[in-house]
Amino acid sequence: MSLPSADTVALLQDLVKIESVNPSLSPKGSGEQRVAEYLEKFCQKRNLPYELQHVVDGRANFLTWVPGKDPNRRVLFVAHMDTVPTDNWASDPFSPELKDNRVYGRGSCDTKGSLSAMMIALSTLGNRQPNATIVVAASIDEEYRKIGARAIALSGTSYDAAVVGEPTELELVVAHKGSVRWQIEVQGVPAHTSKPHLGVNAITGMAKVILALNEHGQDLASRMQPLVSPPTLTVSLIEGGLELTTVPPSCRIWVDRRLVPGERPEQALLEVENILQRLRDSENVKVRSLLPALEDPAPDSAESSKIALVASQACADVAGTGKYIGVPYGTDASQLSLAGIPCIVLGPGSIDRAHTNNEFVELDQLTKAVDIYRAIMLSY
Repeated sequence: MSLPSADTVALLQDLVKIESVNPSLSPKGSGEQRVAEYLEKFCQKRNLPYELQHVVDGRANFLTWVPGKDPNRRVLFVAHMDTVPTDNWASDPFSPELKDNRVYGRGSCDTKGSLSAMMIALSTLGNRQPNATIVVAASIDEEYRKIGARAIALSGTSYDAAVVGEPTELELVVAHKGSVRWQIEVQGVPAHTSKPHLGVNAITGMAKVILALNEHGQDLASRMQPLVSPPTLTVSLIEGGLELTTVPPSCRIWVDRRLVPGERPEQALLEVENILQRLRDSENVKVRSLLPALEDPAPDSAESSKIALVASQACADVAGTGKYIGVPYGTDASQLSLAGIPCIVLGPGSIDRAHTNNEFVELDQLTKAVDIYRAIMLSY
């Protein structure tokens, strides 16, 4: 059965109207609470059980479910409520516009489209009881540290599998990268620039660090992977110095290291630490990593999992999609994998539209996502 798209569109438009910019990314961001409150009312009207899982002050995951025939089996469907900030939109990003068979607005494809489709799929199961209990979770903080998904993973509730809603154009992501991000600092000695020999230039020392890291990044490119591109290392931010006439006493960089399945954050950190130690020994650079790092593990590939098989069939039946692919970005699956949950990533919209001005999701994909999610719910 194909659900009329108007029902899903109405829900998506309501969710887009709620500004839920991640407050860790913008001090003006309202966070996810009003989205969770809206979902409470949605479930109350449909007699669906639900709960709020408080994670940090004023921010909670929202969970609703339909019991399955086997109470010991659970399948999780999760999409995040938070969005990135907005800038230079041609229209109001929180006044969703329906145009050219698309819904425009911040979060429309990343990932309120997936969330809307999951909620509609669950609420329209009717008297068809799934084999496993189906839980739909709306998570917080995916755009920053993914603490919402981490809370779900570490809650003590076990899940047989998870479907993570992200804009994949209804193709089936069975592998994606993780990341580890941290700062590196070089310490120097300040002096007047008229007598630079009296000081130690931290920026010059950092230049040696960056060159060594760049060489390491080139080495990483040889670590080929079957589904995702090789691991990468990027120096993405730098700051240093006090003012124009002082030899800089400190310099810091941010390092973004993308992980591939099979790599672990601690492994990537150790490789860089070995490089820094060589610079300490050979170049007398006073350098250190500033930890703890922001860690997002790369989930194990779900190629051989039951959830991938079931989802691939559902995608093929509904949309003619469902080929197994890998992607370079991260999702809530990285945190869910901490609990050993096999995860796939699947949803309407294109990742090329995520985080952009005038973000949108195609109505056709949105409608098909409902049918695909429902088919997975009933088939697993």
